[in-house]
Amino acid sequence: MSKAYKPIDPAFHSELEQLVAKRVGARLQFFTDIHEFITRFGTLKELVTRGEEEYLILSTGEEIRLDRIVRIDDKPAPGYDEEYFKCDIGR
Repeated sequence: MSKAYKPIDPAFHSELEQLVAKRVGARLQFFTDIHEFITRFGTLKELVTRGEEEYLILSTGEEIRLDRIVRIDDKPAPGYDEEYFKCDIGR
């Protein structure tokens, strides 16, 4: 997995901002820095920027880099489509 941060689609960023403003609980799927595919349920607390990287902070304190998010609830992040999730039987 690339270590360099890749800015996310502005429309997806706006959606994240709206979800954070509502502090919604959501099912998140993302890759870690060692390319583990993780599913978490959590409350979206805030978006922060550190240098050139942006993170989603959950109410648990866990930080998820925005360019590693694959899906929030049933909405795929840009670059992923429903075909990518055919094997996601844990829903």
